[in-house]
Amino acid sequence: MPQTKTFAKGSALIACVMLLAGLMLATTAAAEQLRFQVYLDDRPIGEHSFRIADSGGTTRVTSRAAFDVDFLFINAYRYRHTSNEVFRNGCLTDIDATTDDNGTRYAVNGEALGEAFRIEAGDEVERADGCVKTFTYWDKAFLSKRRLLNPQTGELEQVRVQSKGRDTIEVENGESVPAERYALRTDELTIDLWYNDDLGWVGLESDTGKGKRIIYRRVM
Repeated sequence: MPQTKTFAKGSALIACVMLLAGLMLATTAAAEQLRFQVYLDDRPIGEHSFRIADSGGTTRVTSRAAFDVDFLFINAYRYRHTSNEVFRNGCLTDIDATTDDNGTRYAVNGEALGEAFRIEAGDEVERADGCVKTFTYWDKAFLSKRRLLNPQTGELEQVRVQSKGRDTIEVENGESVPAERYALRTDELTIDLWYNDDLGWVGLESDTGKGKRIIYRRVM
């Protein structure tokens, strides 16, 4: 009988461990990693990565970007950005973002308060009503929004989106994949985005305003 009890306890423990392992696997399976090699025209300058974890109606996204542009063996431009964002049912509930744009530093913090969203950017505090989204390129649904929160500056920017039809785009392994192309316009920039039916977001291209292009190629 003591052996039976010990066996029963052992079986219960094993079952518990297996259950926890299953939950861990389920959580891992719900996390997606997106990586993009970033170019200035045809010159590689860094990488931008996204970790997207879904749990029920909550999505947690960590975004990290690091770019360096060298000129005559001197670092002429340096960019670092990290953003942690939480969405519930597609709407932003929390954001904590820091940026170093070649020595100019930004910090953006925000949280949902009832029906409003409070944004702190430096000494500025702003409140936005309704469902707030950032430039969530990884979530094609954001293209339906006409106002987006810039996670670098904390500004709410008016945007316009135009479908450009079917296209093909090259990903990092040299393969060309079919994609649907969209042009997203702000007051200052036009950002072209590409989405593949199976892979989701696969590319981005934008004018820097100085005669050069920033290009994102999905790392497969």
